[in-house]
Amino acid sequence: MIGRVRGELVVVESDRVTLMTAGGVGYVILVPASVFEKLPTPGQSVDLHTTMVVRDDALLLFGFSSARDRELFLRLQAASGVGPKLALSILSALPTRRIVGAIRGREPAVLQTVTGVGKKTAERLVLELGDKLDDLGSAEDGIDSRTALTGTGAALEALRALGYSAVEAEAAVAVARRESADGVPGTEDLVRAALRHL
Repeated sequence: MIGRVRGELVVVESDRVTLMTAGGVGYVILVPASVFEKLPTPGQSVDLHTTMVVRDDALLLFGFSSARDRELFLRLQAASGVGPKLALSILSALPTRRIVGAIRGREPAVLQTVTGVGKKTAERLVLELGDKLDDLGSAEDGIDSRTALTGTGAALEALRALGYSAVEAEAAVAVARRESADGVPGTEDLVRAALRHL
């Protein structure tokens, strides 16, 4: 298993990055939106916590900013009907702390804001994982205060300040992020785009 990759960022695509290691090996790594928010410019060094998924037709490497995000990715797949693609979508649409909070707090409606997560899947996630995420913390554990309100987090806070509920804000921001044609939108652009869906 490849548990961590550090290398020069050489390619950024819609759902993946390519890192070139010092040994001359280039790894193509599928990443959630939260990783894109923290990426430096190409040519800079990136360090990702990774896990490999083996399929009949491919070996897929998934990368995350923290070991906690990687662990959540693995645990989401323990729920019936959740594969790596859907687990990555969940981590792209919602902050880690919100996913853990929704599952532990028995809030399937929050999970249903993610494209591909229907009512039954959301209920299964809550039912099957509700008591299995205690060690991953809840709301603000492990969040760097300097980056907690950047990108998606700041957009969510802005929408809540305008009077929208957490569920409404998260759903609108998730749609706005998916529609962004320019990669990772800035906070103001994200808020503007999200408001079109509220």
